[in-house]
Amino acid sequence: MEKIQFSLLTHAVKGGMLAVFVKCSQYGSFIELDTNVRIFKEEWNEQNGLIKSNPNAIQLNMLIRKTLYTLEEIELTYDGEMTLTKLHDIYAKRGASADWYAMWEKAMYERNLKPGTIEIHSTVLRTLKKYRDTCPVTSLSEDFFRGFMQYLISSGLKYSTVCKEMHVVKAYYNIARKLYGNKVPADGLAFYHDPKDFKNNYKMKALSDDDIRTIENYAATGLLKKTHELTVDQFLFMSYVGTRISDFASLSAENFKEDNGRLWLEYTSVKTCTPVRLPLWALFDGRAEQLYSKYRNRLSEFFTVGDNSKFNARLRTALKGCNLNKHVTAHVARHTCASRLINRDIPITTIQQVIGHRQISMTMIYARINDNAFIRQLQKL
Repeated sequence: MEKIQFSLLTHAVKGGMLAVFVKCSQYGSFIELDTNVRIFKEEWNEQNGLIKSNPNAIQLNMLIRKTLYTLEEIELTYDGEMTLTKLHDIYAKRGASADWYAMWEKAMYERNLKPGTIEIHSTVLRTLKKYRDTCPVTSLSEDFFRGFMQYLISSGLKYSTVCKEMHVVKAYYNIARKLYGNKVPADGLAFYHDPKDFKNNYKMKALSDDDIRTIENYAATGLLKKTHELTVDQFLFMSYVGTRISDFASLSAENFKEDNGRLWLEYTSVKTCTPVRLPLWALFDGRAEQLYSKYRNRLSEFFTVGDNSKFNARLRTALKGCNLNKHVTAHVARHTCASRLINRDIPITTIQQVIGHRQISMTMIYARINDNAFIRQLQKL
């Protein structure tokens, strides 16, 4: 590969001025790239390729040199053979700035995207700026992207929304890699190669026994408003029995059966049509049975939660004084139930019955993430 040769030249423009260009030569061909510097003829020293007799000569010469250095950097950091066509294309898209957000804004309008797509990409960029107000391309590390992904998750976004935003982020990271070469960390998004793995990790948010105890103690203070107390009790019931919010909302007095003086919860999952039968007295010291007794005379009120997003908003408000620095939603309750059972070394097939999974492979996700329970079970052999 022949290295590109760079030199300076000028062209006359209107008003008796000169425009300074960088001439890029390779294999007998050349292109000219404008530095956007304009000077009078008498201010240019052709022999030295410098501006003279101009009050801004030092700054203008530095600007010209910066353009030269940028072009050479593009050539030297490009992964593959650099041609004049590639150099022109990258320089035109890259510009002089090494700021990722500025590059994003420039690239967004050069990709011939539909107006609706541009708006989506603009929204993701605004979210990034809230996460971190500035970002040079050299900062596009794994820590940066993991931090942003966690920022999205902690904002309460659905898994599908987080995936969509990360997909947009990855597109502009790849553009930065192309335009800025080895200035951009090569493995910044290597951890995010499989959305299915991310989905499992995303879904595995669960509270510990101590977290649940903190919420229980908070609910027991008697200081909560009645509406907040109801919302917290609804969340705790779901965390004891592992229901989805759709299943919880479908319950009524008919789902509670007494058998030999013991209370059972029987329902069919709204989502999967899987039948579930749970002994309430045997789960977590009968805490769910206690809540059933508390609301026995107003079960229709207890099982009325509205839509998922509104319930989660009420739950966040209700738990503000709880000193629990964790993101809590209705779906966290379901994963909390499974995780706590894993910690008690409950067999995976039993947890499958409690959670109401049709396939044990789904339940195994919880087992895979809990190494401590795995080690405890092995030590019993």
